[in-house]
Amino acid sequence: MDKFTTLEGVAAPLKIINVDTDMIIPKQYLKTIKRTGLGKGLFSEQRYKDDGSENPDFVLNQSAYRNAKVLVAGDNFGCGSSASMRPGRCSTSASAA
Repeated sequence: MDKFTTLEGVAAPLKIINVDTDMIIPKQYLKTIKRTGLGKGLFSEQRYKDDGSENPDFVLNQSAYRNAKVLVAGDNFGCGSSASMRPGRCSTSASAA
């Protein structure tokens, strides 16, 4: 793996505080030990409506942030359950969404 030096890209503002791990990736998407293919689960309850269509109000569904490389989150991001691996999975999941 190459050494990380710089990252250039768009940052998406997630204007929500107290984002818990169940909001980041709900448990039904964690039935794998792989670190790939989790993009559909990333913020799925906020990103999609009940009928499966995209929620246009969610920041990652907006055209300016659809390909964001950084998520700027509010206080207490990743709080909650013991599934501490979920916040770290954002980095591997967002690009797969």
